[in-house]
Amino acid sequence: MKLNGRDRAEDKGKEQVVDRTLNKEDQVHLKGNEGAVEEEDALFPRPRDKDYRSFTDLLNEHGVPYAIDSGVLLGLMRDGKLLDHEKDIDLQMWAEDEEYLLRLLPAAWDQGYTVTIWLYRGLVCQYRFLREGKLPVHIMLFRRAGSWAWCPAGEGTGPPFSGRVTRRFYRYFVVARKKLRERLIATEVTRWPWKVRRQTGTWWVPARFFEQRKYHPLYEAYIPTEWDAYLTYRYGSWRTPVEKWNIWTDDGGLRQVRPEEMVDLSRYQAWNGAPVLKETRVKVKTKLRGSR
Repeated sequence: MKLNGRDRAEDKGKEQVVDRTLNKEDQVHLKGNEGAVEEEDALFPRPRDKDYRSFTDLLNEHGVPYAIDSGVLLGLMRDGKLLDHEKDIDLQMWAEDEEYLLRLLPAAWDQGYTVTIWLYRGLVCQYRFLREGKLPVHIMLFRRAGSWAWCPAGEGTGPPFSGRVTRRFYRYFVVARKKLRERLIATEVTRWPWKVRRQTGTWWVPARFFEQRKYHPLYEAYIPTEWDAYLTYRYGSWRTPVEKWNIWTDDGGLRQVRPEEMVDLSRYQAWNGAPVLKETRVKVKTKLRGSR
């Protein structure tokens, strides 16, 4: 490992500060770069019903070893519901269990989900499930680095200038890029055009928080066994709501350092799911033709 502990990671990238305040058009404002749009919002409107169980029920039915993560876990354990400003469903898994997700794809497609798989320098790092009228689902795939668990983190930084024409052009660019990603399904986010206007960091969490999970009968989903300590690590005094929250500077589990600066990426096996993905798509298409 190239980096031990939190000090060096936190010292880097201090100048990149992201303001995650949403305006009435559901746009993400960055300091000096107002008018960016979240890629999910560019295609699907915000759903009125913030339902997570329809997807976690699907995962439970197929035995996928996931756990609820981030703001969804915070909202459920603190307020007994999703946060009012929640805009996606964050889940986490070990990258070594990706085969469960590959086997899940036909069922997800059958239920109307669009699936995109994100790679970071050849390593699968995230599955995204989109369905109109539902909150987007993001499943982050973590890997072990000693006693730590890590996963690439990133988000769009918006248009380079704040003018109306620039914002409009950037919106079209985001929508086109999103549709291309869905067509390709698996995309490498460190290549053009995915890397354009994108901030990258690393989720860096003690691995013990992800080693064990338990089923919560009230929420009918799996959560980390040490969920209290995990939320404290991420959010500090998590039982007390805060008015302003900046994930890039306030989240205890996020480092403003690229993954390759923290771990040796060559130690990990590159993604080999392409053949399985191709075979699955062929089978699904053949089944659809047969049912017509």
